[in-house]
Amino acid sequence: MYRPPSKRKQLIQRTAVYSFMTIAVVGLVTVLVLVMLGYQFNRNEGRIEQGGLLQFDSRPNGANVTIDGNAFGTRTPSKTTLSSGQHFITMTRTGYQTWQKSVDIVPGSVTWLNYSRLIPVDLQPALVADFSKVSSTAVSQDAKWMALKENVADASIRLANLAGDDVALKTIEIPTTVYTKAKKHIFTIEKWDPDSRYILVQHTYDGKREWLVVDAENVGASQNVSRLLDIDASKVVFSDGDSRILYVQIGTDIRRINLNEATMSRPLVDNAADFSLYKASTIVFTTTQDTSTKQRSVGFYKEGSEKPQIVRSYDSNKNVSLHLALGEYFGDTYFAISHGKNIDVLEGDLNNVANVKSVASFAATAAVDHLSIVTNGRFIIAQHGAAYTTYDLEFKKSTSTSLKGAAVVSDELRWLDDYTVWSDRDGTVRLYEFDGANQHDIMTVVPGLSVTLSPNAEYLYGVNKSDNGAYHLQRVRLILP
Repeated sequence: MYRPPSKRKQLIQRTAVYSFMTIAVVGLVTVLVLVMLGYQFNRNEGRIEQGGLLQFDSRPNGANVTIDGNAFGTRTPSKTTLSSGQHFITMTRTGYQTWQKSVDIVPGSVTWLNYSRLIPVDLQPALVADFSKVSSTAVSQDAKWMALKENVADASIRLANLAGDDVALKTIEIPTTVYTKAKKHIFTIEKWDPDSRYILVQHTYDGKREWLVVDAENVGASQNVSRLLDIDASKVVFSDGDSRILYVQIGTDIRRINLNEATMSRPLVDNAADFSLYKASTIVFTTTQDTSTKQRSVGFYKEGSEKPQIVRSYDSNKNVSLHLALGEYFGDTYFAISHGKNIDVLEGDLNNVANVKSVASFAATAAVDHLSIVTNGRFIIAQHGAAYTTYDLEFKKSTSTSLKGAAVVSDELRWLDDYTVWSDRDGTVRLYEFDGANQHDIMTVVPGLSVTLSPNAEYLYGVNKSDNGAYHLQRVRLILP
């Protein structure tokens, strides 16, 4: 005869079931958290240890991946958890050269290999436009247009539209009313504005210089900046926030120009040797040597401030290179200062310079010629001649790379994307990753002229010169059909 369990027994049973369920849930959550934090069982040592997450992708994606020689189960993009320490990664895809790199997995961290650019095995440059000569070029910020100057003495500019499979050319003529008439003219294309509408052109005539802002959409609205405000500027820079705002260096003064209002500010910085812009309107500068203190300084000026802020001063003569670069990485502001071949990295607040602190120091192999912070603030690039040193703020380490070739290098490194630089030393376009890995020779070009990806990144464009002296806009397909 069935007898229902007593209340006491039912309570014990329920308590046991609930306890088991609670322990199971807690255990499952604990396991999931440990897996998310990169913990895994090391079969060789018989213990649980924390690894790191590796996320990878490639351009184009769909590449096969090996990790330490072992095939990974899925193609790019994908991710996996690896034990801490060094691992060797390769990515391969039919028709492309093998991409490979050693990565250091840090426990509890996420390592991104989302920048892997696969280069075709067979690189065949194709000519897409012909020119009698090309003296200067510039590529718009949106990569849609390349401006080319043929004859330096005339006021015409050729515009190549790189947005489609077929390159379309058009010519714009700078109105004679915009520039000063003279017996001899030299027009040089300098750069495009951030909105990809205006082209900055330097016009040299009879031993003088003037700056023209050419409107590529409405050439009749082009302006002569030098004439507009009666200035002789040695350097002109577009604001990143408003293409109608310029920053100019006149002597040792840095001033702000509003083209729409035809106005110029007071000297925002004086005694400046050189300057650049950080974000839209922060002037980053180095000074000339002070005659009384014999010091040179680096600092910045924020729009709307009463005066510039000095970050550091050095007992230095004018022959010792001095540079400052600013950047922001995950909300933290960094100051990179090079003095000679030594680079100091500081962290702090633009509004409280007195409390900036040193976070790293490293040295280049020679005095630094160019200093920058790139890739959303992650990399500090110190270029010294034909070599560059990269400091990675993510992994707190530096690498040095020498550019292949023998020619003298004086121009600043140019970036193909956030992780790839290119050099045209000795007339060959060569790609380098930020740390010098995965180098590739792409095509021959005329040194000093523009090289760029098409807007869809399928083609790499450059200018070449044939044996008969003709110039050609050419391209190489990087993404196979």
